[in-house]
Amino acid sequence: MKNKRRKITGAILTVLSVLLTGQISFVMVRKIHKVNNPKIYKKNLFADQMLCFTLILSALDIMTGFLGKGKNLILKIIGWITRITVFLSSAIVLFFGGKILIGSLIKHKKHAEYAIVLGMALEDSRPAKDLLYRMETALRFLRENPEGKLILAGGSPDKNGMTEAEVMKRYLLNKGVDKDRLLLEDKSDSTKQNIHNSMEFVSPDSPIILITSNYHMNRAVKIAKKAGFHTVYRLPARSEFLPFASNVFWEILHNINEYTGIVKDY
Repeated sequence: MKNKRRKITGAILTVLSVLLTGQISFVMVRKIHKVNNPKIYKKNLFADQMLCFTLILSALDIMTGFLGKGKNLILKIIGWITRITVFLSSAIVLFFGGKILIGSLIKHKKHAEYAIVLGMALEDSRPAKDLLYRMETALRFLRENPEGKLILAGGSPDKNGMTEAEVMKRYLLNKGVDKDRLLLEDKSDSTKQNIHNSMEFVSPDSPIILITSNYHMNRAVKIAKKAGFHTVYRLPARSEFLPFASNVFWEILHNINEYTGIVKDY
């Protein structure tokens, strides 16, 4: 009975892992063909697939126990080393994934004069849906804080030379926002640079509100605090459903990157 339950559990996990791999690959390939600078997305796609592969191997081993079925001692040792490596890798993915998911739910109902809106790569010279959600959240901040100002951060240009910050500014102006409430940080191409360059507009001693996608919030807050901001409040924007798993894996990679340096910050 125990063996049967293990096989059923392993089969379910295998199917889920394969579906996850396919979904992430589809989303990333689609994005590669839409963004102006696809190199980092190609690199992340490969790393995503490696992480997914460890999940698939782990699920297959739960179902069949094949990693421990070597016919001699050497093969058994190799199998067990592989099994331990795969399970540790899977545990790391699940640990960071859990932290990201929990962090995506945290929201601070606080007030501050400045909010930093973090940009993201434009798709076919247009804002991605998650960037639109960030700007919707930014509009809500402005309505709730009549004296508040937005720092629009994002310098990566599209094919026409338009930066993320400029696209956000145009969107908000079209929504009737006073231009005096919008400050542009349009020289950065990573979250770290977004935060660092925003210090030109606001002192690290002042409280700030971060506006970014829910899955990105944990890392953004950590970067802001490392940069020197003492008080950082969270105002997460909702995110698109289909690419959510891919975006969570992106964040997992960057958490792993703190220790390995395999992926460029973005």
